[in-house]
Amino acid sequence: MTYWGGASPDSKECACGRNNSCAGGKRCNCDQNEEEWREDSGLLTDKSTLPVRELRFGDVDSFYGHDEKGYHTLGKFKCYGPGEEAKNFQSV
Repeated sequence: MTYWGGASPDSKECACGRNNSCAGGKRCNCDQNEEEWREDSGLLTDKSTLPVRELRFGDVDSFYGHDEKGYHTLGKFKCYGPGEEAKNFQSV
């Protein structure tokens, strides 16, 4: 998955990237590399990318002598609307 909630699948951006409101004109707020906590959030609605089984993050290292940090949460899995036949998923 190369996008985050609120953006189009495979867009390589977050919700703020869709309307050009991300900090510093980036594709996601968290790409800004400032000493300020920023947030990228939204709903993952493309059922072909669900359930989320893994989150990967990059570029969390020393930047101009400052230690970068990251924090993430993934909310509860809620299904609603028309769907397909139920499938069983195994733990990864």
